[in-house]
Parts: sequence; structure tokens; C-alpha cells
Amino acid sequence: MRADRRARIGSIEFQGWPADHHGDWFVLDPDGIKSFWGGVDVRREEIARPSAHGSFDMQGFLSPRVIPVSGHMSSRTPEGLEHMQARLSGLLADGSSSRLAMEGPLGSRWCDVRLASATQMTQLDATTARFLVTFWSADPRTYGEVREFPAGTAAAQRGNFPATPRLLVGAGTGGYTVTGPGGRVVTVTTAPAGAHEIDFATAGLFLGGVRQSNAIGTYQPWTIPPGLPGVTATISSARTLTQRVTDTFM
Repeated sequence: MRADRRARIGSIEFQGWPADHHGDWFVLDPDGIKSFWGGVDVRREEIARPSAHGSFDMQGFLSPRVIPVSGHMSSRTPEGLEHMQARLSGLLADGSSSRLAMEGPLGSRWCDVRLASATQMTQLDATTARFLVTFWSADPRTYGEVREFPAGTAAAQRGNFPATPRLLVGAGTGGYTVTGPGGRVVTVTTAPAGAHEIDFATAGLFLGGVRQSNAIGTYQPWTIPPGLPGVTATISSARTLTQRVTDTFM
């Protein structure tokens, strides 16, 4: 693990290399979090062709991401090490989720995780111990920088996997139609007067974080592929429109 890489979840920060050797540190192994950056397995329904070679061609889907994080922890005192062990063993132990963020020379990425299995710790001496904590992310994708593109401007992203945009619509009156790539449209028949958003990830229209029922008449969402030329969207009314896109990685 390079010294300029580090990961954070909750109040715990894992260092690629400690700034000094006289503090309390969680230090990553050289490859202690490599699965955060790589791909995941593919799952699909496999149906054998009767009296023929092979199977029917079925679409594959990505499996959840499992992220083992390994390294060692060191403290100035035995009491400090005991406190560090307690912090790590209690991390997400209640079944809750938290955001795991990774920083490195190529920027920052993150994903939301839960605990996958019991955290393992092996004490080496009075002030040092090994650890292995394994996280599970229901969404196998990892995410980076958020970018915004106004109507008529091509929305692009710097990830390596199709990104799901969020449409930010300004205040106004009456319904409207948003037209995206390939003639795909989202028609809002019952539009709030205030600014709101259409989230393609959860397939709904939201006002102040509250889903608005029966607001969308025609729903044909799209994704933003990696790189150029990007995807342009327009709106039929005088309302403003912005595509909010997060760099998406696999």
C-alpha cells in the first residue's frame, strides 16, 4: 500500500504508512484493500439448451462487492492498543451501514458498506496487533467526483462504468418533458411548483426528499457512459434542468 493512500470509515482511518511511529495508527498491508479497486464476480441464470450445445444467452449482473481490509494497529501503550481493538471490533457490529472512502493519487472513491463477517485480531506484542475486517457492499460500484451539466450541455463522467444521472429541475408551473439520448423521454404530468429532482437510481420524483406519487407519466431513463461524447438532455418548459452525474467505477 502506497504511503499516499488511505481509507476512512466512521471515526477510523487506515493509513498507507504512518506519519510517525509514536502515535496510534491503523496501517494497511501493501495490498490490504485491493478489492476496493478491482472488479467483482458476475451472476446469471443459466438455462441449458435442450438437446443442444451450451445454454441460452442470458444477461449477466454484477454480484455484491466484498472488501477485506487487512493490516496492523500499533499504539504507544498497551492501554491504547486495547482501546483501538475495541474501536475496530465495534465497527458496524450493530448491523448498520457506513461510507467507506478511499483516497489515492488518482483521486477519491467511495461506497456504502456493512460488516460482512466477524472482525479478526491477533495480538503480536503489548502494543501491536494484526487485524482483518471484511466489508460487504450491496452495490458493487464505487463512486468518485460529482459533476453537474445544464440542459443542452453534454454530460460526461470519468469513471469506467455507466453512471446513473439525477435530474435537477428548477421551480416553475405545469408539467414538462425531459428529452434525453436516442429520443428517450421522461414526462412529468403532475409537477411540483418548487424545485425538485428525478432520481434514475430509485425511479421516482422527489420534492424535498419526499417521493411524489403519480407524478411521472412516461418514464424512459438513461445512463451516462464513460468518456466522451457524453449525453445531452433538454426540457420542454421554462424550468431549468441540470444533469447531476457521479463518476462511476467497477
